[in-house]
This record gives sequence, structure tokens and C-alpha cells, in this order.
Amino acid sequence: MKKAEKVKMQPVALWEGNSFVRAASLGPNGEICVLWTICESEILAEGVPGGMVEQPMDHEAVIFKDGQYIKVPLKNQKWSYHFIEYLSDYELLLASSRSVFHEGGKEERNGRVFDLTGKITRSFCLGDGINHLSATGDGRIWTGYFDEGVYGNNHWEQPIGEKGLIGWDTEGNMVEWHDQPRDHFISDCYAMNVVADGEVWFYFYDDFHIGIWKNGETVYRIPDIEGATVFAVHEDWILFSGGYANHGRYFLCKRNGNRYRTVQELILSDAKGRKIDILLTYARGAKLLLQSEKESYVFDLADWIRQNRM
Repeated sequence: MKKAEKVKMQPVALWEGNSFVRAASLGPNGEICVLWTICESEILAEGVPGGMVEQPMDHEAVIFKDGQYIKVPLKNQKWSYHFIEYLSDYELLLASSRSVFHEGGKEERNGRVFDLTGKITRSFCLGDGINHLSATGDGRIWTGYFDEGVYGNNHWEQPIGEKGLIGWDTEGNMVEWHDQPRDHFISDCYAMNVVADGEVWFYFYDDFHIGIWKNGETVYRIPDIEGATVFAVHEDWILFSGGYANHGRYFLCKRNGNRYRTVQELILSDAKGRKIDILLTYARGAKLLLQSEKESYVFDLADWIRQNRM
């Protein structure tokens, strides 16, 4: 393996205020969305292990687009949100990772769509145990589930997330899913990357293989890293987070046939070469978002490969 290389980055967006970061994402056209709340942690409703909170909270969604900050006030919200996605110039999707199935067949609708004034326009259930969520430019919402979503919890006898990976339309209708073949069964979707419209990559436990779903067909490849939680993709290259033994580190892997082999560690740092205090990560295609308390950094794997003539 080559010697580790430090990559110095400038922040692409700066943030002010005393709120706490709850969620962050990259939109289909490079928009950065950040969800802020006034409380560092919330109190879940007593006896309800889902996304509902005991007391309504105020949030603020901010979209950084074309150098401008678009603020969306979200008042008196009864949900703990873990995901924010830019659906269009008119709508945002907020979602909780949890949903409880109640007696009488009532399911909690943990996906909620807002217009840019903060008014809710519709809601739907995306299932319990969501680990990753990403929306495409052509109107697909992809969800990957952790083990409780796949095998069932929160009173779900037949969990929605049993397929491990699901594609939805923006009205909350299930339109695509992973078939869960015996040899490539998703027990836990550790990482997901919506590379393009009609193409989603997913990295899953038990096998820690990469699945590549493209226009209804899936192929599988084998990386040499276990336990990664985010990855960026460009052509024959993948940048993985470090996995179980290397939290906070990033490793460049190159494809050789059906396998990806680690070739170099990249040390992602701020402009002065200092470690970035990363709160959240998110990947879309070749771009990796590193969200800190006051800055958003975006590492572009495609640009780095071109600049280094790899």
C-alpha cells in the first residue's frame, strides 16, 4: 500500500448560530442540506421506542445552493428526525429512522414532506430501522435498513424493511426493492450511495459485499474492508471510511475484476492540515460530505483521481 497522503480542504459552506446539527445531506445537484435543532438531544415519548418526542421541538432546515442559504422554519415538530433530503426546488423530505406499529394496524408515518415555508404537505411510512436514506433527481427515495428494520422490532411482525433496501416514489409508494437472495442477504445495510438516477450502490452485513443496483439488475463485488459506514465512488475507485478498526480514517480502493483492493490511505483535513471534527458524513456518487459543527467540507473523489493521474 502507498504511503498515506494528507488532503487539505477548504469548507464549501460556513454555519452560524447555537443550534445543534441533527442531519445533513448532499442533493442531486450539489445542494447541501442541514437540519438544526435547539436541543442537543430530545426526550422520546415514554413507552414509545420510535421517533416521537415527548415535547414538540423547533427545528430549522437550511439549504445551501448556488452560494445562497435558504432557511426553512419547522415549528413544533413532534418527531425526532434523522434524515433530510432535497426533493425539488419546492420540497424537503424529513424522516425518522424509527416507526412503531400500533394495535389495530396503525403505523407511524415517519417520512414527512414539507414545502419551503415549513408547511407539511404529506406524510407516509417508510418502515422502522432506517439506517440510510437518499433521494434522486428523478423522484426516487432510497432507504437502507439496519438489523432491527430487517428482522423486526417496535411491534412489526412483518417489517417493511425486511428487504434490506427499498426504492419509493415521492408519495411513499414502494416501487423497487432488493430481492434478498440467499447468497447476498442484507442483514444490515451499513452504507449506501445513490450514484445516479437509476443506480444505487449498497454495502451490507453479513458479507460486507458491495451491491450495485442499476435499472432493475444487481451485481455484487467484494471489497477488502469490513465495517465501513460511508463510501464515495468514481469509475474503478471507491473511497471507504475505515471500518471497524479504523474509525475516522479513509482508504482508497481500486477495482481488480470482481474485487476492490486497498491501495492508499487519504487523510482528509482542513486547509491548515488539522483533523476535522466530523459529526456526520454522507456520500453521493463521487462526492463525500463531511459535516462539522460550523463547516461543511466536500471531498470530490473524481477530481482527486484526475488531479493525481491515478
